[in-house]
Amino acid sequence: MPRLFGVCAVLVTAFALGGPPLRAQQTRPAALQLAIERALTAAPANLQWLRAPEQAGVRVQRVDVQPTGAGSERISIDLTQRALTYEPSGNIEPLLEAIIHATAGSGGAPHVSYRFTIDGLPLEQFLPRLAPRSLHSFRSLPAGGAVVVSPGHGLYWDDVLGTWHLQRPRIQGIVEDLVNWDIARNLRDELLAGGIKVQMARYAERDEVVGPSSNPRWQEAAKYFIQTLGAPDEVWNYGADDYARDINTRPFYANWIDAAAVVSIHNNGGQESGTETWFDDTNGWQEESRRLAEIVQRHVVSAIRTQYNGNWVDRGLRSCDGCKGETRLASRPAVIVEIAYMDTVTPDNDALRDEAFKRIVAAALRDAISEWGSVGAVPAEPKD
Repeated sequence: MPRLFGVCAVLVTAFALGGPPLRAQQTRPAALQLAIERALTAAPANLQWLRAPEQAGVRVQRVDVQPTGAGSERISIDLTQRALTYEPSGNIEPLLEAIIHATAGSGGAPHVSYRFTIDGLPLEQFLPRLAPRSLHSFRSLPAGGAVVVSPGHGLYWDDVLGTWHLQRPRIQGIVEDLVNWDIARNLRDELLAGGIKVQMARYAERDEVVGPSSNPRWQEAAKYFIQTLGAPDEVWNYGADDYARDINTRPFYANWIDAAAVVSIHNNGGQESGTETWFDDTNGWQEESRRLAEIVQRHVVSAIRTQYNGNWVDRGLRSCDGCKGETRLASRPAVIVEIAYMDTVTPDNDALRDEAFKRIVAAALRDAISEWGSVGAVPAEPKD
């Protein structure tokens, strides 16, 4: 009896301290693996012409979840080597994005770090890290550096379908590619009004000037706009197709102009709710990127809660080991802010159809960038 009493006391203490039940600790990795395996039964967004990853031989070999400190955890996902060649050109990002979306509803800590491996080897070993300028090149805001504001996605030429189309589907009457631009353009105006230098990664005027797609240029992806700015081929023409080139162009452009930081504007998918901010753990500026991400997340969530919706979900920070080219390839601090979920009608999609909401987010991002780049803030040294 004393031994049984002791075991019970330990369990009671664990619950009293707020620790998750032992069964939950044991089953969460298995639940995540099952969610990922389900996601692999359908082709990722923009790759619907391919067989499902599962049919092509992509397998999840192991999923592990470990706490890494107060308020942080690491989700480790080991994939078979077939993940690298699932998309014929070698672009693994759509597959990784589908996997991340599958884990989005798993709960977890305020900072979730994803670690991908391929047959046990770190993902970053397989990913390109070309950058037109030195890793150590950095011009802060006080030193005259500009912030690159990058509206995610946009019209691109699809070689497979032989046509131009947006990168994301229309949901409840709006398209992420265009919503991202609206928020980014508002942010550009806010930064200029605040005396902060800024460059847009996509055409910045909402006019009817037509681009190569025969649509207004502001709707087109960054690759085509930055090409017209006179950037060298290495900035806008790196990648197997225009979808990949567009992703790569954004950080390469920031590197080319020696920007102070990259702030990429996106909206999420996966039928969850709320705001999260991403940074890369391997681009050499991870400490400064995390500082920027923390400030962005705090300002955006606070502004939405106080000015729009007091119950807005704070999903915290997310990071990974190279899974997103927009942050991995930036040789300077870089973040992606996923403002809301396109495929959650209320409150997220409803908010994204509200011009007032877009302006609130833009003003919050302006305040965040101003705080991060204040004269008193000295950028940390990059890590080689």
